[in-house]
Amino acid sequence: MSLKWTGSQSDSGILRKSDFKEKKEDLFVFGYSCKLFRDDDKALHIDQGKHLIPWMGDETLKIDRYDARGALHDLTRLEAPPGGYDWRVELTRGELDVEQLCDEERYRALHTDEDEEEMYKVEDSTGGNGA
Repeated sequence: MSLKWTGSQSDSGILRKSDFKEKKEDLFVFGYSCKLFRDDDKALHIDQGKHLIPWMGDETLKIDRYDARGALHDLTRLEAPPGGYDWRVELTRGELDVEQLCDEERYRALHTDEDEEEMYKVEDSTGGNGA
């Protein structure tokens, strides 16, 4: 059984759980047989990093020749602007409010002892303080 987040009022928190059965999809896995050949010389060559090439002429930074970073010659267009990106600028007022609620829930455990809070909820529901 899978759990899907919905708007049930019985649980606390912004996102609430309810039982919702999702359609299970089949997974087909297959493989091929292969033969492995032991090549100690090649293994030593790779272990020592001799197969690596310098990236952009920098001998201290070596990459594999198939590494995608080898295709990057000018990184200036990929760098963040001074001060970084602020993705919140593009959000509407309603989306910002939802993000703030999510952040409060996300970081709630940093300033709240949830175990102690749960203990007090149990005491309140039994109607006593244990004395």
